[in-house]
Amino acid sequence: MSPLTSLRKLAVSLAMFAVIALGSALTTKADPVTFILTGDDFSGPTANTGGNITVNIVNISGGVRVTVTNNLVDPGAFVGSLYLNTTVAPLANAIGTCGGIGDNCTATNGQTMTFNFGSDAFQADGDGIYDILIDFSSAAADRLTPGEAITFDLLSSTAGFTSDSFLTFSVPGGGNGPFRIAVHIQSLPNGGSDFITETVPEPTSMVLLGTGLIGIAAGLRKRFRK
Repeated sequence: MSPLTSLRKLAVSLAMFAVIALGSALTTKADPVTFILTGDDFSGPTANTGGNITVNIVNISGGVRVTVTNNLVDPGAFVGSLYLNTTVAPLANAIGTCGGIGDNCTATNGQTMTFNFGSDAFQADGDGIYDILIDFSSAAADRLTPGEAITFDLLSSTAGFTSDSFLTFSVPGGGNGPFRIAVHIQSLPNGGSDFITETVPEPTSMVLLGTGLIGIAAGLRKRFRK
């Protein structure tokens, strides 16, 4: 097999991988679902200096249970807001609560977050328009700071509202996305704030990669025939 033929086959294989990876990112099913937000900031004057935010989503009767853990390095950095998507928005009879068995809001001194539900209704500054916005307390005694975790429930009568439904990308809002999830972190070293997301390939990037590799393969094939 000539080097040119091998290179052409490699390009085709990579193109196929890009398409498969994109499909996997959009349709992968799992319970629980865990997001690790440690990617580069996409909005804000101060970059996250280390650590991550983990968001674990597990199925329960009537909805999902969400656990948010602050693993950031900056000792004062706290979670300000959490942005989520679901494939079944808008949600019927949607509520958020810390009152169920297994919920735990002690990290914020029992301070219940503000739960907002819609459909492509909440834009994370810099990019992405989301279906669910959860605002956390900014009061000094009630902040979700590094080393702390909080667990709460999201409930709805909408069929299909499960952990799998969160594996979808936001509507583009300009900037760098779209993304599947975003968190607003506050009280960074210079007193500023930032938005971070998970480090997974964006769907647009994967499509461009696949298209580019297919183009390379076609060009090599034409050259080989000559």
